[in-house]
Amino acid sequence: MHKSKLILLLKTFSGEENIRFHDFLSSIYFNKNKTLIKFFEILRKEYPHFDSDKILKKNVYLKLFPENEFNEQVLKNLISDLLKLCREFLEIEIYEKDKNEKQLNLLKQLTGRNADPVYFTELKNFEKQLNELSELSEKSFYYLYQLEELKISFHLERNEQPKVIEKVMKSGEFLLLYFHLHLTKIISNLNVNKHTYKVDYKTNLPGEFFDNINFEKVIKYMKEKDISYSEIVEMYYLRVICNSQQFNEKNYFKFKELVIKNLNLLDRVETYGLFNALETFNMKYYSSSNEFFMNELLDIYKTEIENGFYKFSDTSPVTLMKFRNTFNSAVRSGEFEWAENFLDDFQNDVIESDRNNLIKISHAQINFETGDFEKSLELISEINPDHLYLKIDIRNLTLMSYYELNYLDSAISAIDSFKHFISSNKSLSDHFKESNIRFANSLNSLILFKEKDQKEKLADLKIDLIPFKGERRINWLMEKIDEVI
Repeated sequence: MHKSKLILLLKTFSGEENIRFHDFLSSIYFNKNKTLIKFFEILRKEYPHFDSDKILKKNVYLKLFPENEFNEQVLKNLISDLLKLCREFLEIEIYEKDKNEKQLNLLKQLTGRNADPVYFTELKNFEKQLNELSELSEKSFYYLYQLEELKISFHLERNEQPKVIEKVMKSGEFLLLYFHLHLTKIISNLNVNKHTYKVDYKTNLPGEFFDNINFEKVIKYMKEKDISYSEIVEMYYLRVICNSQQFNEKNYFKFKELVIKNLNLLDRVETYGLFNALETFNMKYYSSSNEFFMNELLDIYKTEIENGFYKFSDTSPVTLMKFRNTFNSAVRSGEFEWAENFLDDFQNDVIESDRNNLIKISHAQINFETGDFEKSLELISEINPDHLYLKIDIRNLTLMSYYELNYLDSAISAIDSFKHFISSNKSLSDHFKESNIRFANSLNSLILFKEKDQKEKLADLKIDLIPFKGERRINWLMEKIDEVI
């Protein structure tokens, strides 16, 4: 029984949820089968591990029905019924936490009942609740749209058509705002997947729809007519444009300006997503010879940390990639002290399964930057990550450490293996592949030219690398070329 869906679900319950679920089962409104209460009380004693030996079917059945012979079908029915109640309990739990959804459904009920004074009181409360929101999100516009739809339904049911005219217009405006915010998030995510994981969408209806709407004309119209939230519409439009079209400095700085300006208007989830878009843009261009993007990316991370929305929520973990990119951007910018402080402050916020590897590779990078190459290799040898990007980080750091320690034969062998690893991996974007292959080939050339004392070729190699000096590895290569020359 320990592998059943019921036990799997009960394992996820918190201590408080266990107590509330027992209260839920004890309510005859939800459950009239007292045996299910006893069944749960037997199981909850083994929470949270539910040791398989302690919840054997026959043992549990004997505790439930000490005078009866074991009947597997009876127990199966109890498991099925308790699982059903678990699902209902979780549905109610999430519903109870969403006061807007509760209020919305109450108004829907009241619309068709002959209790107008109650309806108007609840409507006024809900409208006040929405209008007093200190922070907006796409869900805010969704509920404002639903509010207008409720008013329309109420008046139409009472044959009061003239009263719905303005409400139809408001309903349309709020619906478009909700749709626009949600659509631009989808487009942004599609673009990230395409860039990072080399996804080739054969059909892309959201993208096609977005490309065929003249959003600039719509935004201009909203500003001319003084329609509310025109800046929000412009900001989310620029979120897509900045990450899907060629670099346009004007668009980027306008987008960033609007994000900073509206920090106090939007809720944490929206702000987190917008800053992720700023991160994505800078990650995409940081390899440019212009070091602006490298420093800009670190500034974005610092702004998030200083304003308290670096994580999705206070209880959320820091994703592996966000932690890695933040730490790497500080190292690339030469801010090693900040990087170490960041490591101390946020390492415990990384998901436990990733934490040990991230900490070790971060310390390995710090040791490399401070010249302790042997220690860096020692730490690297202890890391065995599943994550593709960490594997690549480790290989890059290993190559540079080999060179610094003059383990040139090992470096040449590792370069060949690394190139094969990168070339054969189909999930990496072309941009990412090119960047890593360029580094591997350039390091190989550096070793060969150095051994043959071909300083002119080394000078030519350095010139070839200048367009990519924003990359930390390439910058390191150029320093090594200078040392040889």
